[in-house]
Amino acid sequence: MEDILTESEIKLDGVRQKIFQVAQELSGEDMHQFHRAITTGLQEYVEAVSFQHFIKTRSLISMEEINKQLIFTTEDSGKENKTMRKLRFREMK
Repeated sequence: MEDILTESEIKLDGVRQKIFQVAQELSGEDMHQFHRAITTGLQEYVEAVSFQHFIKTRSLISMEEINKQLIFTTEDSGKENKTMRKLRFREMK
């Protein structure tokens, strides 16, 4: 069981990296223009994270916890960039 949970965490990290790439690509753009294109993927991500959390803890994950996983900071030459890119599921509804 632990092997499966470890593998699922690795795969979800990969999905988070893809979401980060989308957030970078859409930085400064009107999110409403791309709403329909990315909402389905975010919903699937939330479902996967929720299921994994439930399997691990037998409790439900909060939206705040999910959103914390989707707050990205970029580093520029070893320094933290002051701009935080946020892609929040609840804002996409």
